[in-house]
Amino acid sequence: MFLSAQQKVPVTTEIGPKTEMAVVTSELIPSSEPRIGLSSPVIPETMDTTDIDCFDVEFVVDAIGSSARAIRSILSRLRNTPNLVTLYAKFTNVPPDVAKLNLSKGCRQMYNPDTRGMIVTIPGRPHDAITGELHSQFAVATYLANMKDTFWSLTTARVEGAICSKEPDGSWIPRNLPPGRSEKWPSLVLEVGVSESKKKLRADAAWWLANSDGQVHVVIIISVNRTVAKVTFETIVLEQPPTYMRNGRRRYRTEIRQSIVVSRAQGDPGQPITTVPNTSPLIITLEEVLCRPPVPQRPIQ
Repeated sequence: MFLSAQQKVPVTTEIGPKTEMAVVTSELIPSSEPRIGLSSPVIPETMDTTDIDCFDVEFVVDAIGSSARAIRSILSRLRNTPNLVTLYAKFTNVPPDVAKLNLSKGCRQMYNPDTRGMIVTIPGRPHDAITGELHSQFAVATYLANMKDTFWSLTTARVEGAICSKEPDGSWIPRNLPPGRSEKWPSLVLEVGVSESKKKLRADAAWWLANSDGQVHVVIIISVNRTVAKVTFETIVLEQPPTYMRNGRRRYRTEIRQSIVVSRAQGDPGQPITTVPNTSPLIITLEEVLCRPPVPQRPIQ
């Protein structure tokens, strides 16, 4: 079940050097709150290990995917699973021309051409609801900040990494890119799943950060608990300053910058919603999304 927070942070449309975009649980609004760091273990990553880790998840199906027809038949059956939140299906021996297809509307695909393995994420109604809500609130926030024409929402656009191709649950990129920046990679990415697959969600975040060589600045991951009314929001970023291995390759170490848990007591749906911690929103800075410092506000002539 998708939970929306009751707590609100005052809206400001002032865009200055300290202004940031903030998610208050499910609600993304402009905020001048300072960015809060979260002490958490870092995850050592290389591009190779992120591809491996993304496939390390519990599958409901592990089947041969030699034809689009066979894959679509399985996905169609899985879409009808009762009380579906998020499921994962693994396919082997998938030809590259089949992997290029959109095999089922609304599903997300990740493909490794070296192994011909493919993971398909099958979202249920709660998954789609929370994804759509964050997209809507991001649009509202940029409108209130008079910045509605500064971003492209790429939604689930597929991206080719060093080895694998992958589709997110959401992605954003500035319309005006800084010189030298590729339009291939979004600056902000969203990944959604169930709480049991949080390890995979964090591996997905590491994949975006490592394969983009840091051009993806922040990954928001949202994990939904299937048994109790609880949703966890996290922001994953690359550890700074960067570290390097002996061969000169960058070591992609990620960290959980923030984590916010939104829950409601079991029983009556009218029970109050609790946010922990309740003192700060989930924050994404404008600089991270725009790929440049915010323009200081100038007086109206």
